[in-house]
Amino acid sequence: MSSLPWQGIRIRIHFLFWIVILWSVLTGRFIEIVTLFVLVIIHELGHLTAAWSHGWRVTALELLPFGGVARTDEWGTAPAREEIVVALAGPFHNVMMVLAGFLFYFFGLWTEEWTAFFVKGNAMLAGFNLLPIYPLDGGRILQALLSYVLPYRRCLDWSFKGSLFLSLGLLFLGLFGSGGEVHLNLVIVALFLCHANWTALKQRELQYMRFLIQRRDRPHDGGRMIRLPVSSEDRLLAVLRRWRKEVYHVMEVFDLQGRHLGCIPEEVVLKRFFEGGNPRMRIGELLG
Repeated sequence: MSSLPWQGIRIRIHFLFWIVILWSVLTGRFIEIVTLFVLVIIHELGHLTAAWSHGWRVTALELLPFGGVARTDEWGTAPAREEIVVALAGPFHNVMMVLAGFLFYFFGLWTEEWTAFFVKGNAMLAGFNLLPIYPLDGGRILQALLSYVLPYRRCLDWSFKGSLFLSLGLLFLGLFGSGGEVHLNLVIVALFLCHANWTALKQRELQYMRFLIQRRDRPHDGGRMIRLPVSSEDRLLAVLRRWRKEVYHVMEVFDLQGRHLGCIPEEVVLKRFFEGGNPRMRIGELLG
């Protein structure tokens, strides 16, 4: 019997959420924190249902005050279109809840005050998550879009470095924003995003290696093919770093005088790389 998609998922509440819960208890804002918790759960259910519909395997879910982070092996290896759909699914659920809130108010089921609180909460949750900062939904969408036009390794660099820069901008706003007041909530969130992107930058080689492993283990599906001109003196790793997602590569090898020496399909490059080949070896050596 096949297991249900939610079985085996580890759910963890991030310490930032515990801080918000403690603050709500101390200030008597119990209804607000329960509502926020429910909104975050529904937001994440949007991501999870979209991920499951594409056959992704989610292993863990971490809840934060502004959303959550789903742990799955498919981020970075799935087609960019799937990544965009999964990332948009969370904010989409918030938009649907905004519409539902207006309907409940229209039919007299909710008060104006409660409707305003509910709509504002969903709008802020969706809007913040759509900021182009990794690992927020907007940052994941931006990374997926960049993969259409950049080699994947460079895509990771631009995505994480740009997100770190924007996170520092949020930190600056939190510390020196309107009226010179310190906005503690924004400072805490910005520090979390700075740490997340600094960690992602340090681990980008691991994510890139997962991309290469996926290319090795899943044969070409008949999608777009490009012929990549390379020098026979180019190093194996340098060539691999020019590869793109969702593209099959054929290396067109030229010598230093510009003479065409031959072609190398990507599976040959991957086979040599993963079977103990020196990543510093010259690509021309694969021609035999």
